[in-house]
Amino acid sequence: MGRWAQQHIRSRGSSLSGSILIPLLHAVFFIAAATQTALVPLLPRISHDYALAPSATGLLLAAPGLATLAVSMPAGLVADRLGARRVTIAATALMCLAALAQAAPSYPALLAGRLAFGFAFGILWTTGVTWMSRSHEESGSPRLGAVATSAAVGMVAGPAIGGAIADQFGLGAPFLFVGLLAALLTIALQRQTAPRPTAGATPGRDSLRNFARVAPRQPAMVSAALALAVAGAVGGVAQLLVPLQLHHAGFSAGGTGLAFSAAAGLYIGVSAVVLRMGRRATTVRSTALGALGLALSLLPAVFGLGPVGLVGVLLLSTAPRALVSTVSYPLATEAAAGAELGDGIAIGVLNGTWAVGLVLAPLIAGAIDQLAGPRPAYLTAVVPGVLVALWLLLSAHAAGGSRRRGELAAASA
Repeated sequence: MGRWAQQHIRSRGSSLSGSILIPLLHAVFFIAAATQTALVPLLPRISHDYALAPSATGLLLAAPGLATLAVSMPAGLVADRLGARRVTIAATALMCLAALAQAAPSYPALLAGRLAFGFAFGILWTTGVTWMSRSHEESGSPRLGAVATSAAVGMVAGPAIGGAIADQFGLGAPFLFVGLLAALLTIALQRQTAPRPTAGATPGRDSLRNFARVAPRQPAMVSAALALAVAGAVGGVAQLLVPLQLHHAGFSAGGTGLAFSAAAGLYIGVSAVVLRMGRRATTVRSTALGALGLALSLLPAVFGLGPVGLVGVLLLSTAPRALVSTVSYPLATEAAAGAELGDGIAIGVLNGTWAVGLVLAPLIAGAIDQLAGPRPAYLTAVVPGVLVALWLLLSAHAAGGSRRRGELAAASA
């Protein structure tokens, strides 16, 4: 076989591997999101079986976020220095083991599995997104926001499938199913090669000290990080309180799962529209407006709602959450590329701020629910979310005014 033929075969094989890589990574994000939300309709039964207080139930929701918070930034540094491929594969294998632990009929094993899943989740959403970012043709490509759509599909499948399987085969069955899928994905990713550096990508100065010095001066990165913190807080509080209230209203695990899946189905549609808009939607102002709408979406629940109203709150929060999640990653990675910062650590910071909201809000809301009931507990996400969003809007307005004055000064010079 001639040299040209050998090179052609290698090139064709590399191209085939690259064409499969992106769908595989989207599948990983799907499984991760499905595993995260599969627990939601099971929480009332778990709480009853193990006689858990609301705060202990909230810990099950917060545990993955706590682990994600701890691991996201270190994973970003590792991805920038050593490459995202090997760490992503290891994290997918860890997700498989964590799912098996969650299937065990034991609260300590379930909690340990949730923590292990959080480590895997934080690594995957940092190194996996970094691997995908480096596989695109341009830095900060709006197509990177499609990870939110993949996660939304998992959010749809997680509660619906988790609730239905648990009703038929027991609480551990959904996690056994997820573990099998994660094992197959681990094997498939092992066969993929690391992508070549893409045109327009910057190697990034991955010093944590340098990032801490430069990133706060990047409005796009700050907006994306804080908006995702609001998204984590709103999502965590809704996932804790709404299933418990629906359970008290007579909903089964399957019925609660369908309610969350209906909201996530709307999320997919909104995310697809945002992706189609491309860079027109990927702005600091749209991110800030999305954060404000997201924080206000839980406000009706503070005044007391029946089950139909609670499902309405889920739907109301869907559009702004989809907007924030879809635009944040391309917004931040484009800013990182412009500042010659590593995209891995930028994505790690986004995941870390999201995890802060996901960790703190359910824990505080669970404690307030235990003391005063669910209605004031929703304020855990509403009040700080509104304050953060208003600050982002004022900052975006001030930055826009400064930019326009600079353009006028340059034009008159």
